[in-house]
Amino acid sequence: MKSFKVLCLALLVCAAGVTTSDAQDLQGRWGVGGFVAYNIPMYAFGERWDGSTDKWGFNLNYVSSSRLTMEIEYHNAKLDNGILETQPFTWGPTGKDYASGAINTDSSYDMKFNSLLLSGVVHFRKDRSMDEGSYSPYLVVGAGFYDHLAAADNIVWPGQTEADAAAAGGGVDADGDRIPAVVMARQEDTRTALTATVGFGLEAFLTPTIALDIRGRYHFMVTELRPYDQWLLNKVFPLQMIDIAAGFKLYFWD
Repeated sequence: MKSFKVLCLALLVCAAGVTTSDAQDLQGRWGVGGFVAYNIPMYAFGERWDGSTDKWGFNLNYVSSSRLTMEIEYHNAKLDNGILETQPFTWGPTGKDYASGAINTDSSYDMKFNSLLLSGVVHFRKDRSMDEGSYSPYLVVGAGFYDHLAAADNIVWPGQTEADAAAAGGGVDADGDRIPAVVMARQEDTRTALTATVGFGLEAFLTPTIALDIRGRYHFMVTELRPYDQWLLNKVFPLQMIDIAAGFKLYFWD
């Protein structure tokens, strides 16, 4: 929570300090853009979904001054093949380990994001321009709301008895032991979470109106995912991730 407050304060300071920049020739321009990114969950969140996933989005930009651009962003992301599909649990009646995805091919543990973000893009170069071939490194700080849905479907239930498994159609293995077959009801963790981001990027103009934008950001989400004790998974709070994005922006006159 302390990190979240620091990021929000940084956004306010940047906005207040940069809008008074003396170079005004860029002020008032608008732009639209789109991007794709690799999204990488971190820490306990990364234990649920290991590795990277694709993310895409678009943004609307307003140049407040030569040093500051305000940006409204929408993005969509999906995390597939979560750990509930692959991490084994020990089933009491047989003492053997089973992975839900190996028993039931319909098992899934996925997470989706639909998010809105307001950011300040603070350029380090005082002489920033939009001339062809010009470039400018920048700091980006933002806050917004990330709507997420984490859903566990058809996950094999570790608490079933052998009688439960037999009634659900579970077969037996090579040793003659019953195989668990009962699945849990769908479980969802969903919330529209307050989020803060911070990162660095580079904007390079290919023409006076078209720019290549490359950035990396850290995301801090004030939300949680429930624990799954029988898989030795603790509650996840907060959710943290990084992304690496590349996209294009089209600027036009005011």
